[in-house]
Amino acid sequence: MSNYSLSVHGAGKEIGRSSFVLNAEDERILLDYGVKFTPEDTEYPLPITEKLDAMVLSHAHFDHSGFVPALSKTNPTSIYTTLPTLELSKMLWQDSLKIADKEGETPIYSQAHIDATIKNTIGMNYNKPIDITPKARLEFVDAGHILGSAMVKLDLKEKTFVYTGDYMASPIRLHNGADIKGLGKIDYLMMESTYGNRTHPDREQTIQAFIGKIRETLDRGGHAIIAAFAIGRTQEILDILFEHGVDAPVFIDGMSRQATEVYDKFPLYNKKPKVVRRMLEQLNFVRHPGIRKQTLKEPSVIVTTAGMLEGGPVMFYLDKLHDDERSTLLITGYQVKGTKGRTLLETGKIELDTKTVEPKMEIQRFDFSAHSGHDDLLKTVQTLSPEHVLLIHGDVLISGEFASELKGLGFKVSNPGVGETVRL
Repeated sequence: MSNYSLSVHGAGKEIGRSSFVLNAEDERILLDYGVKFTPEDTEYPLPITEKLDAMVLSHAHFDHSGFVPALSKTNPTSIYTTLPTLELSKMLWQDSLKIADKEGETPIYSQAHIDATIKNTIGMNYNKPIDITPKARLEFVDAGHILGSAMVKLDLKEKTFVYTGDYMASPIRLHNGADIKGLGKIDYLMMESTYGNRTHPDREQTIQAFIGKIRETLDRGGHAIIAAFAIGRTQEILDILFEHGVDAPVFIDGMSRQATEVYDKFPLYNKKPKVVRRMLEQLNFVRHPGIRKQTLKEPSVIVTTAGMLEGGPVMFYLDKLHDDERSTLLITGYQVKGTKGRTLLETGKIELDTKTVEPKMEIQRFDFSAHSGHDDLLKTVQTLSPEHVLLIHGDVLISGEFASELKGLGFKVSNPGVGETVRL
């Protein structure tokens, strides 16, 4: 009997700090190593005390990649990821050092650790399996979530284990949707459950409402401030603006320009490389904080970070415009509990640098999620029909509810919390 188990070091019955160790016989493979930001503190994965044989990174978002450079000082090992994920992760790691320096904090790792991590990383393409340990063969399959995002397929000696990472089964504007069928027959499925209790609204209807709200804001002389994640969401929003057009200048502020440059560098990983090139050639990038005031001289559209209002350039615009009834804040991403974005949606109030305000500007949230909704999650399990499903990366109530549903359909399901180990 094979001796396989999975230890959850983060993102068990929670969202954030994804970190899992697959114990396969006498080999240990780390899957993702992220951090979780809360209003009070930053949460890290539980310590990994045993020596690792390999590390696999599913995609670049910080709740999956943010702690990877710390491995080089605590548990150095070979790291495997896709080429775009490596490029985007480098960008985020460097930015975390800048933020720590700006805020006078001690960074969680140094430039030397980032350099060592890059040196230890092997960049891969989709559908090109390689042996990463004597007993494990790794293949990346397109996850459809952001540029370079991958579902992780590990062929072990006797079983096949798949970790979805964050994945989007349905096609979205720049990505074709996860290649579920490309996974083939599998035994174990570790799957995100972020939206295990609901299905997303129709995307085209969301787009029409989104564009309508922007035009309505501009017609009354206001500014449309779009809070969006730099990687993935911003590029989708820009594609929508290109297709539908708005009669006002469009500005891009924050890390989005760098992220869009990475999209441009890897044209085979998104389905609209010509549009991405147009973004870089035609859009107004706010390259310096001093330019920000100029964006507010006439009605405008400003796409800016941070997506959950936890900092970044969006705070400048909120400070300037929160009392402007003509303007609108359009929130386009998932708002983690406790973040300023979630608090604003729930209470109508937001904490700015020096005060808490109740904005007079209009606040609207639009569901542009790049995570699979309930129906696609269910279809994935039914299509792959694994012998054991492990639900991770989901709120404790939502993942528990979805686990019960799957059990009712006859599937063997585990819904482990942080610190738990599941025998496979």
